[in-house]
Amino acid sequence: MRVLYLTFDDLSRPFAWSVHVRAIVNRLAARGHAVRLVAPGGVAPGIDAPCDPIPPGRLQHLFGSLRAFTDAGRAFAPDVVYVRGIHLTRTPARAAETLGRPLVVELNGLLENEIQGFFRRALVRASHRFTLSRAARVVTVSPLLRDALAGRYGFPAERIDVVPNGADTGLFRPADPGEARRRLGLPADRPVVLCVASFYPHHALDVLLRAVSGTGALLVLVGAQGPVPEGVVSAGPVPHERVPDYVAAADLCAFTHRPPDPALGCSPVKLYEYMAGGRPVAVATEMEETRRFVSENGIGLAVPLDAEALAGALARLLRDPEERARMGARGRELAVSTYNWDRAARQVEEALQKAGVV
Repeated sequence: MRVLYLTFDDLSRPFAWSVHVRAIVNRLAARGHAVRLVAPGGVAPGIDAPCDPIPPGRLQHLFGSLRAFTDAGRAFAPDVVYVRGIHLTRTPARAAETLGRPLVVELNGLLENEIQGFFRRALVRASHRFTLSRAARVVTVSPLLRDALAGRYGFPAERIDVVPNGADTGLFRPADPGEARRRLGLPADRPVVLCVASFYPHHALDVLLRAVSGTGALLVLVGAQGPVPEGVVSAGPVPHERVPDYVAAADLCAFTHRPPDPALGCSPVKLYEYMAGGRPVAVATEMEETRRFVSENGIGLAVPLDAEALAGALARLLRDPEERARMGARGRELAVSTYNWDRAARQVEEALQKAGVV
């Protein structure tokens, strides 16, 4: 199968979207498929596929991307066009129409929930309707998001494939915490709580800081930029390949989330990477789906987004190493069996194969 993969995400930045694209594209290539990317700047570090550029500039992204997409498609002759996300543009759907190829749309959320202002939101919804009306299939990460797409936009639920995110279980694996702490210069005699994120407002860093402050643990942030409170270690953005060391160095990992719309669900990559690294998780979020996932699978403790409740969960885990070990082992088991990129790529492959039968 020949897949033209379109994205407006900057793949040179070390965020979850880059991890996701790299994992899926490389595994599709390993499964024998030919993939060609079109992405900002034509830069795709670590990805085993050629990459054509979208011209720089917001207006070029909105309008000029059509020529970039169609030119790449004519040169590549794809069997299917795959676009990551629906943005404030119709060019991916128009490119698929021009090329005469089925369109598969990947959605990890709805942009309408992130846009302020009545008129801008109306434009985004129009873009969603235009693109979805021309899509053969949709790939999304959550049953809740599938239901929202079917309810809000009338897209047939039977043509939506739910493909949760995953982790690289070869890169993220249980390792000796003492060795990891020596490499990172972290103290050997103090409990460590780790949080990896890009720390946008929805990552609720304020809640995490208040929760950890009274536990006696050292909070280590990976991905944070700018000043942090005294006594907190900020490693800043680090290459993805170095993140497993930080996971190994931690006694437990934290995930805080203030979702713009809890009804849409999510599938956080970092949660699966914590699991693959064999570390228990302390989760605070209003996303009931995520809390239920953590609690029902026994991989950590999950509470509503409240600093006092999270502090209690952290304290309980920090004082019980046996419980941490059990939860970490269970998380590793689940990551290896289910929540990994090999499974995700296989499911994306199946969705692409079904796209020709609408």
